[in-house]
Amino acid sequence: MQEVDIYYVKGKYPVFTTFLNHSSEEIKSIKENIIKYRKENPKSNESNVKAWHSDYLTHDLTRCFDDINRRIMCECDNILNKFNNTNDRLLLHNMWVNIYEKGDRTVLHNHFPRCDYSCCYYVDIEENSSPIKFPPRLEIFPKNDMIVLFGANVYHEVPPTNGKRTLIAMNLDYPKRPSNSPTYFEYSQ
Repeated sequence: MQEVDIYYVKGKYPVFTTFLNHSSEEIKSIKENIIKYRKENPKSNESNVKAWHSDYLTHDLTRCFDDINRRIMCECDNILNKFNNTNDRLLLHNMWVNIYEKGDRTVLHNHFPRCDYSCCYYVDIEENSSPIKFPPRLEIFPKNDMIVLFGANVYHEVPPTNGKRTLIAMNLDYPKRPSNSPTYFEYSQ
């Protein structure tokens, strides 16, 4: 298993980062699939994400992301099973692809109670792109091939970006919630 870094929001809500170790050719292929999907589906979904993004049920609408979805899910299973001392397999609740252009952003929000965990897999990130911010103080500057995994209860945002950001986002559910899985918390800075 790839090395996993753990950061904490408010001292108790974990945010995990790791890499899938894809080759540059594999990453290029994933990016091309996202660009092709956008061309075929130019209308953006409406949400907290103020950038083009596909329908939240993209995993049901196309098979072109099945392989990468399985890889992401497997890595998330490994991370959370080790952290929670469980042996469960996560269920894919939602999946969508995103392309942020200059000036695009995501407003502060969380995904709870719709799911247990959320993750982003960063496919192509330009050097001057914005971080994903977890108030009050955590900022993660994504890199190509990075996964960022966090509890769905954790608030997050993306400030207006100067660089392009291409990624896959997911909401994940546990079949049985472990006692230390996410619970709701009030946001305050």
